[in-house]
Amino acid sequence: MVSEHDLELALDQVRANAAGPVAGVFGPCSVTWRIDREAVIFLGAGRALLLQLAHPWVAAAIAGHSKTFTDPIGRFHRTFDVVFTMVFGSLDRALASSRQLHRRHGMIVGEMLEAVGPFAAGSRYCANDIAALRWVHATLVETALMAHDLVLPPLPWEERERYWAESRSFGALFGLTAGDLPEN
Repeated sequence: MVSEHDLELALDQVRANAAGPVAGVFGPCSVTWRIDREAVIFLGAGRALLLQLAHPWVAAAIAGHSKTFTDPIGRFHRTFDVVFTMVFGSLDRALASSRQLHRRHGMIVGEMLEAVGPFAAGSRYCANDIAALRWVHATLVETALMAHDLVLPPLPWEERERYWAESRSFGALFGLTAGDLPEN
């Protein structure tokens, strides 16, 4: 579980490595900006959501605490507003967006209504759980890269590795630490 204290520690690392107060977490010279600024990223949104729903906790949380099924366009806009503020906003706005997302996730707790995979009926889930956050992070990062490479020239290996290194900072905005994510 990512506590508020854990999030602040992760945000200290983000702040220390940020491109600058105005450039934000990544800055215009980052691979993250180069990938995420492309309209093709929007084409991957449905795929990312479907992958997120493949995790039983995430699916239960979305079903029980989200307007995704009644307002999918609204969910799309809210998600991109948060993500794009984290990626393209000033450092202060990115950190504020991160804190807002953490508070929202803190309200998303519940119990599995039925057994799904390794999760027994009645087992608890929380949106700020590290495994759930890692899964959502992975769907966003992998889908953005895949959508980019399907339409635009694929990134060379070195830039893919740089993108992943930058994506670890994106994960820190969720409260994920270096130990929560693979090195490459």
